[in-house]
Amino acid sequence: MNRRQFLKTVTAGSAAGLAFPAVITPARGASKELVFVGFGGTYQEGQTKAYFEPFERETGIKIIQTTGVDLAKLKAQVQSKRVEWDLVPLPNRLLYTALRDDLIAPINYNIVNAQDIAPAVVSERSLGHIFIAMVLSYGINAFPTGKPQPQTWADFWDTKKFPGARGLHNFPGITTEIALIADGVPMDKLYPIDVPRAFKSLDRIKSDVKVWWSQFPQPGVLLKSGEVVMTPWTRTISEMLAGQPFGFSYHGACFYFEAWTVPKGAPNAENAMKFISYAIQANRQADLTKYAGAAFAPTNSKALALIDAKLRPLLASNPDNMKQGFLLNGNWWGPNLEKVQEQFNEWRLR
Repeated sequence: MNRRQFLKTVTAGSAAGLAFPAVITPARGASKELVFVGFGGTYQEGQTKAYFEPFERETGIKIIQTTGVDLAKLKAQVQSKRVEWDLVPLPNRLLYTALRDDLIAPINYNIVNAQDIAPAVVSERSLGHIFIAMVLSYGINAFPTGKPQPQTWADFWDTKKFPGARGLHNFPGITTEIALIADGVPMDKLYPIDVPRAFKSLDRIKSDVKVWWSQFPQPGVLLKSGEVVMTPWTRTISEMLAGQPFGFSYHGACFYFEAWTVPKGAPNAENAMKFISYAIQANRQADLTKYAGAAFAPTNSKALALIDAKLRPLLASNPDNMKQGFLLNGNWWGPNLEKVQEQFNEWRLR
């Protein structure tokens, strides 16, 4: 799907920390429960308040929570036919592998009503439930009022006009795309990724990248302390609304989504389908932004109207924001990630 098709379908559809311990055994399989494996932290806490607790109250189906989403574990469960998980959220960069290895079952659209979900994230075996955006983020104290504010990835690369230390995600996905945008590649021409050109672009900024971060809370600490003046990040808006002195730009933002999936052979697959249909309702997705933060934008076109009017224009799924960026192509990264990761690691050591 190219950028134009993505924007068309999304616009039409739109007009981790704490652990949750659970004892899971292969003998499990009661008709009034399901096992969810998530990413933990404040995100899963928000899912509990927005999704799990009201679902349990309304259906009587108990959700057993655990953490540690891992495709290798999922593959072992499916191949051994000892599946312990009933519901697994997967970022779209992981969907290719899950589909290739036949690890996830078809979504039962006789149970799941996806008519209000952005068509770009609806497929036979997965259903996107949140959009996330990696945006250019900066500390406003580094660029005071009255002085130019960085707005593009070309600005990120311009250390003369915008001096200061940079941070970048220690992962080739998204990092190579923004390097190409900074080098002048149009967003609808990013894939297939020209990896050598991306590294040449990164060469120009490498000496100014003082921190290669890997944990998503890190950029907030780095920006607040002034250790870096700008970095790509997904949680900027939530932190800004909480009073942190941060700024951001959606220009050239990388959008990706997380999808509900049900493992092949899940003991409580029907309960999982009931949950998915419940969780994608507009009011549930709107509540997630309230409990988990503005980083997790709805895929239900009717959810935006239920969100506070001050927050609505800031969310990733707002059409005005989406048309400024591009959708991460998981179908390209799926078969290419391992090779590019090796090249990326070698480039970092040079």
